[in-house]
Amino acid sequence: MNVQELISSGKLELYVAGTLSEREMGDVAAYAQDYPEVALEIEKIERAMLDFLSPVEFELESKEKERQINQIFEKIHEQESEEKRITPLFRISKLAVAAITIGLVIMTGASIWFGMQNKNLVGEMAALKDNQQKLEQENQQFLGHYTQMQQQFTVMRNILTKRVELKTVQGSKLTGLDNYMLVYWNPATKKLLLADANLPDLTKDQQYQLWALYDGKPVDAGVFDYKDKNINVSFQKDIPNAQAFAVTVEPKGGSKTPTLSNLCMMAKL
Repeated sequence: MNVQELISSGKLELYVAGTLSEREMGDVAAYAQDYPEVALEIEKIERAMLDFLSPVEFELESKEKERQINQIFEKIHEQESEEKRITPLFRISKLAVAAITIGLVIMTGASIWFGMQNKNLVGEMAALKDNQQKLEQENQQFLGHYTQMQQQFTVMRNILTKRVELKTVQGSKLTGLDNYMLVYWNPATKKLLLADANLPDLTKDQQYQLWALYDGKPVDAGVFDYKDKNINVSFQKDIPNAQAFAVTVEPKGGSKTPTLSNLCMMAKL
């Protein structure tokens, strides 16, 4: 093989990379010693490798780079006597060692990069877990609402359930003729369902309170809020007996006994 065939064969690149067999490494080293053009081509390949292995983000400071390369050559020099007794298998230049050093730096930088990516992945996993927990909470809330709706429907369709529509008490200054409230009460199950209403808004310190009347005595049936024509359909306290239902306006949290001056809605059974 002549010099030009060797240069164009691709073996010089493999020689610089150190992937040839020992015999082939020795042959190329011999060519480099005998033919300057071969040695020059090897140096060009080493420079190209060095440029490829030196990205800006991982490039060492020039002094640090030089210090590391010199340390490597010092160790090589210490073993020089021993190496002279062995037929040189290949030629090591400063550029080749520099390329190896930069390669190690790149490997270190890559490790750091993958570590950062792993950290980002952990953050994404935590966000997914948090989102899953939120979805589970929303699902539980949905199931709770669905169960409540089923219970409400069961009460409303029961043949024993009484539909009670409360209307404005005559002379009330709190409500008008267009106001109303609808409740469902089942004497057998004692369940009382507040279903619908059209009432005036109250102040933040006030609430409506529902009462069941039996033998002339009021029984607390629960408080509720009404705002912007919106009322949450809900169960009130269980009522075993009732002859009438009434509504008063009370301080927030309700009262033990109804404020008769604030009586606004009523219906007899």
